[in-house]
Amino acid sequence: MRNASIHLWYEKGTGSNEPVDGVYSGIMDLSQVKLPDNAWYYLCGPIPFLQMVRSALIERGVVPHDIQYEVFGPDLWQADLD
Repeated sequence: MRNASIHLWYEKGTGSNEPVDGVYSGIMDLSQVKLPDNAWYYLCGPIPFLQMVRSALIERGVVPHDIQYEVFGPDLWQADLD
């Protein structure tokens, strides 16, 4: 079993009551975080965000199959049915 390490970024401020390993202000900057060996990464957000973070993780040596994601954004799954 792997230990979880959770880091949060807020657009403005760093006020958080969550029991996490790090809270940051502004755009996500992974250089602020020590990436553990043998970790899995779970991302959620809009596609441009996911692309940015996934690329940053891969540049830091994370194997792509260790990166999981869930897209949050407009509901377009039936957009082509009109």
